[in-house]
Formats: sequence, C-alpha cells, structure tokens
Amino acid sequence: MSADALTPNTRMLIAYECMRLQNLYCLHADRCDVEGFVSLFAPDGSVEVPEAPAFVGSTAIRAAMKALADTGIANKHLASNHVVDALDATHARGSCYLVVYASAAAPDQRGMRPLEQPSTVGHYDDTFVLTDTGWKFKSRVLTRTFRRDETTSPAAKSMET
Repeated sequence: MSADALTPNTRMLIAYECMRLQNLYCLHADRCDVEGFVSLFAPDGSVEVPEAPAFVGSTAIRAAMKALADTGIANKHLASNHVVDALDATHARGSCYLVVYASAAAPDQRGMRPLEQPSTVGHYDDTFVLTDTGWKFKSRVLTRTFRRDETTSPAAKSMET
C-alpha cells in the first residue's frame, strides 16, 4: 500500500509513533538506559555518527551505548522540528534537529554540573520500519552542523585528568 493509499489518520498515527521513537531515543540516551535504547531499533537497525563506523545490529548498538554510558558524561539531548512522512504502511522516513549539552564535570552536592555550551548542534535523518513489536528505527544518521571545541571546554579538560 503506497503512501497515497493511506488514510490521513493512518499517516498521522505513523508520524506520531515515529516521533515518539525520536523522543525516546533522547530520553534513553540521557538516562543511560542501554536496553531501552536498544529496544528502539529493528534487530538489523543502525546508528551512524560522523566519528565512527556505523553501529549495525542490536549487539553493536548495545556495546556503543554501554561504552557511552560508562564514560560518566552527563548528556541532555534536545530534539525539535520533527518531520515524519509515511512511505507506505510499514516504512517511513523523518528528520529532527538536535542540540546536545554534555558535561564530564563531577556533580555538586545537589547533583548539578556546570552548564557549558552545547557539545553538538545538528540533525538526524531517520528511516523507520514497522516490526512485529511496533515501529522501530531502521537507521539513524547524525549530521553535526556545529561541535564544541573540545580543546577549550571544561568538560574536555576534566576528561584529560
């Protein structure tokens, strides 16, 4: 069934489910919820970031997320400008903007870290697939437009010590 054959309500439901995945990605990444993060992807799904080869499949995505969680860096992903288009009843594509704040500084007695400039500003290009367990990412590709200069940031300096 082509996108033209989908009812407006079906297109809206697909867009909602896929935008929910985009938001859950941020939530699970920020909370270092490795299994929640992995659950967002199809078994053969992939994540691509500019500084590494693509992470393909649940095992590779799990290892990458665990390695990130093990750094102890606190992240807050802010996603906006979500656009999702149904291609047919089981496939969709989308994108959203991204701003990430990150800090490697130790939290103070209240659990807060110093605020720094965003570490990344960019966008994700996504493909989605309907699986037996619901909509999942088939692929997620990050394009960085801006990146904090790690040679001058307090987070980078604290990671060196």
